Amino acid sequence: MVIYSSTFGSIDTSTTPVHLDLLNKIDEVVQKNPHKKAFIDGADPSKFLTYSDLSNQSLAVAQFLHNRAFNHQTACTVIPNCKEFFPFFLGVAIQGGAISGASALFTDFELERQFKDSGCSTVLTDEGNLEKVRKAVKGAANVKTIIVLSSSPSSPSGTISWKEVISTPIDPKRQSVNINVKEDVVLLPYSSGTTGSPKGVMLTHENFGTMIKIFLKARRVCDEQTGSKIEWERENMLLFLPFYHIYGFAMICYCMMEKSTAVILSSFEPMVFLGCIQDYKISQLMLVPPILVFLAKHPICNQFNLSSIKRISSGAAPAGKDICDEVIKRYPNIQFVEQGYGMTELSTASHMPDLGSRAKFGSCGKLAPGLQMKIVDISTGAILPTGKSGEICVKGPTVMKGYLGREEATRECIVDGWMHTGDIGYCDADGDLFIIDRLKELIKVKGLQVPPAELEDILLSHPSIQDAAVIGIPDSKAGELPKAYIVKSDPKLTAEQVYNFIKEKVSSYKNLNGGVEFIDVIPKSAAGKILRRVLRDKHKSKL
Repeated sequence: MVIYSSTFGSIDTSTTPVHLDLLNKIDEVVQKNPHKKAFIDGADPSKFLTYSDLSNQSLAVAQFLHNRAFNHQTACTVIPNCKEFFPFFLGVAIQGGAISGASALFTDFELERQFKDSGCSTVLTDEGNLEKVRKAVKGAANVKTIIVLSSSPSSPSGTISWKEVISTPIDPKRQSVNINVKEDVVLLPYSSGTTGSPKGVMLTHENFGTMIKIFLKARRVCDEQTGSKIEWERENMLLFLPFYHIYGFAMICYCMMEKSTAVILSSFEPMVFLGCIQDYKISQLMLVPPILVFLAKHPICNQFNLSSIKRISSGAAPAGKDICDEVIKRYPNIQFVEQGYGMTELSTASHMPDLGSRAKFGSCGKLAPGLQMKIVDISTGAILPTGKSGEICVKGPTVMKGYLGREEATRECIVDGWMHTGDIGYCDADGDLFIIDRLKELIKVKGLQVPPAELEDILLSHPSIQDAAVIGIPDSKAGELPKAYIVKSDPKLTAEQVYNFIKEKVSSYKNLNGGVEFIDVIPKSAAGKILRRVLRDKHKSKL
């Protein structure tokens, strides 16, 4: 019976509002170099925001919201990654509010659902998404204000332009909003919805403020382990993960806390992505496994000088050993491919890479500072010993306050302060965590458990396979059978070759007896997680 504590040491729980920590760092830069660029548009470097601009715009947004009686409310964003996102967040937070980001790819139905569920009163969007936002607002009477990022001098009817918002005169005598760090929500991201409908994850100032502290401490530990002190203030960071997702949002905050310059991509465009790495000499990449696969396998990467990359941090989903090996072999300047682990409900990461364990490619690191973990039996809930696989449970100040308006769902996953992650894994004698799979995604063949991630890692090691996903399909005799969806990199690859490739490497019950189907692209969430429900629906549609 083992309850694990962090080998990285302890951490002081955050006692100040998140935005104050960030604004203090921003002000430090302004005092030293007000013209330093905080954000640069990766596709158009002429579009940028200095640290001084960032500070001024954040205060103007807060004043604008105050003038409209916005106090401890929620604001939604429906925009691709852009330099305006962060001053909007800071302005909302100053007013005691919470940001709830929505994907710019959402339909008006999905937006209406989030607007209503979050109870948001204000929406920030752009001209490209305005029409569907208008449709969504018709069913969400709580929305009172729509702010639009517009290139034209005047805003569309019934909306307010971003230029007007940031031109709001600031009243220096305005009384600040009281914030309860332990109770007040600052972020309301929505769970990915890969199972069930999306739920609003309530993250307080204490939750996320402590998470930022954890990031900073873990980075210092990594610097010590590598024997190199990186001056992050002089670094450029490439931000292309969606800001509405907790991983992408955490990276903006981390960048600002390190006083770096963020190069922003509104979406993943291979040529722009590679060009930014080359031109801005990016030394560390924070990414998700699909981008790791791209770097390992895509021939276009040879057209760019990527020698500046020294470290890669991968998260949001497991990355297999073969892919990590391929990346390091292809780019000899990369010293480490780090993997972490976490979830939105844990404010981002609960496990950080231990570079002393870098040979353990399957590990997602050790428990983050200030947290506890236990591995429990799926059936009985009994705490398991080291080396035994079970459900991963985490406890600490970064565990969410709960799901908004979903008390039953909250009680189901948080028991006595322990967040039941729904992920299956085990911890070795050194305290390194290994993820096997999602509890709800395990394929059961005649009662035997088949982790899709295991088969996907093997498939991705095949030189003619560019991407892969595995699901369980119903079978009258076996219960379920594994089926693979494959993206070819060699048009000559056959289903029989894929089947035999797996057959040679796994137990018979893990064979792809559900079939092999070739498709053009594997459906994934913006966070890089395979949308298995989409593939299940695709299979059902052919029955």
